[in-house]
Amino acid sequence: MASEVTIQYAERIADLTLHGLVIKGNVVAHDGTGWVQADASDAATNLYAQYIAMQSGKSGNVIKGCKSCVLYDADAPYTANATAYVSATPGAITHTRPATNGDVIQVIGRGISTTELKVDIENPREVEEVLFSVCNGQGTAGIYEIPIADTVTKEWAGANADAAANAAVFVGRMPSGMVGAPLAADLSVNTQLATALAINVAYVAAYNEASNVGDAGVPQTGLTSATATADNTIHRVDIKAGMDADFAKAGINFGVSINPTAGSFIPLCLTMRYLVV
Repeated sequence: MASEVTIQYAERIADLTLHGLVIKGNVVAHDGTGWVQADASDAATNLYAQYIAMQSGKSGNVIKGCKSCVLYDADAPYTANATAYVSATPGAITHTRPATNGDVIQVIGRGISTTELKVDIENPREVEEVLFSVCNGQGTAGIYEIPIADTVTKEWAGANADAAANAAVFVGRMPSGMVGAPLAADLSVNTQLATALAINVAYVAAYNEASNVGDAGVPQTGLTSATATADNTIHRVDIKAGMDADFAKAGINFGVSINPTAGSFIPLCLTMRYLVV
């Protein structure tokens, strides 16, 4: 008969109202209604671990949960000095890093011995990544602008995007521990005219060892700057709307193509912000 896990040295304890069956020692997540078993494979509802269940219960029950503790199991299921992850099996903890595309990778502890596991669950944190274009322009005569020292207009060097197809291409990879959609996808540009920007954006995303077109997002047209376009100004253009739920997945490669139809600017960078565990 399997032994029941014992919870020692519990810290950061809270009362949790359940929305499903939970077993003592399970990692638990919030599904938008209540607390359920955490699941690394369920990125759609972001079932990342937030507590360890200190009691068993069913939907509607209120149990105690802790963020930090030592789990003791006489059946010796742990590996000493090995990393512990939230499993793709609901509620479970594993020493094997989840490997299915889209799994959310969440490290929650480390083995002390074969019978003891130290768990310390941190809150999600915000991370920022800045991407620079891997392709500027098409090599068309006049598309590149490399200004001389200019003390008047303070021009930037780079691709002159002036109603040119594929003015810039940005490529990145969403974090393996990402939860939820990206918080921001902001294109920074240096404008060269006061003409309002109109930018079309095409998207593509794919996992390693899979089709190179896993998802094409939602193409965007006519995107403009967050504030009224002015000449010789650094403007922000929000392109996040095209990164829908099928496009934005943990551990997926992605690319965006910036295609202006109005205005003149130099693309500088794409700033991505994520919530990760």
